[in-house]
Amino acid sequence: DAADAEKPAHYVRFDRGFAMARHPVTVGEFRRFVEATQYRPRATRRGHSIVYDERSGNFVRRSGVDWRSDYAGQPASDDMPVLHVSVYDAEAYAEWLAGQTGHGYRLPSEAEYEYALRAGQQGRYAWGNGQPPRGVANLTGGNDRSPSGRTWNNAFVGYGDGYWGPAPVGRFRANAFGLKDLDGNTSEWVGDCWHASYRRAPADGAAWFNPGCRSRVVRGGSWASSPAQARAAWRSSSDSDMTNARVGFRVVRGI
Repeated sequence: DAADAEKPAHYVRFDRGFAMARHPVTVGEFRRFVEATQYRPRATRRGHSIVYDERSGNFVRRSGVDWRSDYAGQPASDDMPVLHVSVYDAEAYAEWLAGQTGHGYRLPSEAEYEYALRAGQQGRYAWGNGQPPRGVANLTGGNDRSPSGRTWNNAFVGYGDGYWGPAPVGRFRANAFGLKDLDGNTSEWVGDCWHASYRRAPADGAAWFNPGCRSRVVRGGSWASSPAQARAAWRSSSDSDMTNARVGFRVVRGI
């Protein structure tokens, strides 16, 4: 079921090693950045973001929602993955972290993300082919229920993970590289600009970035992704200023 934007398959050889965060950046970690720098993320300045509305079962715009909010617009606990952040907010966090630590922190490239997500697997999903094993990730499962009893129209039949929205980071099993939540929980920003195919994509695994581009790449399934969107090769184009209840980020460090 690959889309044209996921082709052609191409060979990548990383010129340099990298270390990837074990889980997405949390609300608590992002809070330390905001308090230290007085940075005003996009949703804070704009005054709204996109949340899940339990009454309608749809994603809607809601005022007063920003990085401190959960998927439904309520206050989020510090161990939750940070949501409602734009790619610029994510890059600002990485730049601050690099300055604090003296290490080269940044967003992962799209190639780095897929390599880490697959962790040696070559199947349709991060876990291989077929149905997800029990407890593998926070995915849309046929056994999941929202607070009011809603179910997913398009889900992994027979799967349930105990969460309707995002889960606190690190609650599901690590992959072969020791990384968690890459294939579920939240989709994540990467460093690449959007290109409609992989023709002429970098062969060294670096981010494919064009200064001034407005459309960026989101990778990885989320708590609200369809099974097709949970595939290891899935990629999506999003406006750089986009914020919503499904997308967060993690950082990598060059080594």
